[in-house]
Amino acid sequence: MDQSSGEPKLTLRLVVDEEKNKVVLAEADRDFVDVLFSLVTLPMGTIVRLLENHRKSESVTIGCFGNLYKSVVDMGVDDFETEACKQMLVRPGSLRDVQCKRLKLSINPTDDVKYFECSSLTSCKMLSDFSTSQCRCGKLMKEEVKLREKVEDKIQNGVFVRGRSSFIITDDLIVAIRSTDLILKKLKSAGCGDLSKVGERLIDIGFEEVMTLLQCIFSSNAPLTDALLKKQIPQGLKTCQTPSPYTVRESDESEQVITLSVIMSKHDMKVLYVECGEDFVDLVFTFLAVPLENVLQTSGNNSNFGCIGNLLKSFNDLRATQVSTSEAVIPHYYKCQKQLLNIITAKRQSLVRTSDSEPMVLIDPKSNGNDQSTTEESGFAKRDTKFIVSDDLVITPMNSSSTFCLLKKLQIQAEDLEVQEISISKTEATSLLRASLLTSSALNAALWSLIAKKPEKET
Repeated sequence: MDQSSGEPKLTLRLVVDEEKNKVVLAEADRDFVDVLFSLVTLPMGTIVRLLENHRKSESVTIGCFGNLYKSVVDMGVDDFETEACKQMLVRPGSLRDVQCKRLKLSINPTDDVKYFECSSLTSCKMLSDFSTSQCRCGKLMKEEVKLREKVEDKIQNGVFVRGRSSFIITDDLIVAIRSTDLILKKLKSAGCGDLSKVGERLIDIGFEEVMTLLQCIFSSNAPLTDALLKKQIPQGLKTCQTPSPYTVRESDESEQVITLSVIMSKHDMKVLYVECGEDFVDLVFTFLAVPLENVLQTSGNNSNFGCIGNLLKSFNDLRATQVSTSEAVIPHYYKCQKQLLNIITAKRQSLVRTSDSEPMVLIDPKSNGNDQSTTEESGFAKRDTKFIVSDDLVITPMNSSSTFCLLKKLQIQAEDLEVQEISISKTEATSLLRASLLTSSALNAALWSLIAKKPEKET
């Protein structure tokens, strides 16, 4: 690892086809592989924020996630249940933060986990993850609390991979433990049996290079070549397969559902936008807190996701341990009343002060101090509010927009418009999460089959 410039840097050896100016494979140590694997553990909202900061004035296109993130940033605090609701979506928390702090090159520095209580003399015994939360007694929870330290389950060697093994990484991000036999096979399969036409290049990898590589895993079929050799970023999302609607099936009556009004054009059955309540917006907002690894895992076959799927498969094959917090994939405060996604939230803990023996309960920071926060999960968006959600997941509160102006902007005749009432459940929610990564037309990809099965109204 090179630190001569002050910034931590890792060294990577590229094996290059000189005639094609293309990376055949890279040889890397554990430190670089740990950093590479950390990319799939980032929440989607964090990925968008990091890339937007990296590209500065340019907008980020990762399916619909750029639009979704910008919607949160643009909405006022009054459109959320609490100030903490907006805060936790703009800078999503992750259960992997403890692990990622041990990376030799950190791309998403985070503060240590902090907890807060109110200053009430009645000793409410309540804690929050956010200093902007309101206690049930009505006061802000802005007093930081020192808690008894917990022993973390750490990997002795490495962060995501164990031992001192050396690795090879193909241009489409398949990672494997290095061996002469494997290198020879990769060289032959790439048409580089003549070693005189193959060169080696040592490059230093720092924050800028990792950011460019992060962007390229969404936009390139050859991210190592584009990010590290050519230093150019292709436009658009490259995947092995375009999204297709899930097979329609009858919902179980016991399943939770969310009802939407779908505004569509009659001639091509295309969804233009939906009108919905806060439950659907809460669902879509949750997408920003889901790590990339879980977007892929909840969406089925990883081969649909090209290089990202290859990287996730390698991560699952080579990682040294599971998440230290068992099966949970997102922090407790992202749980909502209608949790349609097939993901798990961490259980709220009882924590103890260093100077006390009585446990303190973590509240739901979305609850505004409501006593029900200890037993029931609230949502992000302001209750009893209607929203418009476009096909590409731009979210707008209806009280701040004009339906007439929207219809004029769509340039469609009134007689070609149709409104359908539909109910979505876990299948459609999962399809929407998947489509949000793969396409800029998420509502059509996820809801098309539901709309198509609707019988035509009798005249």
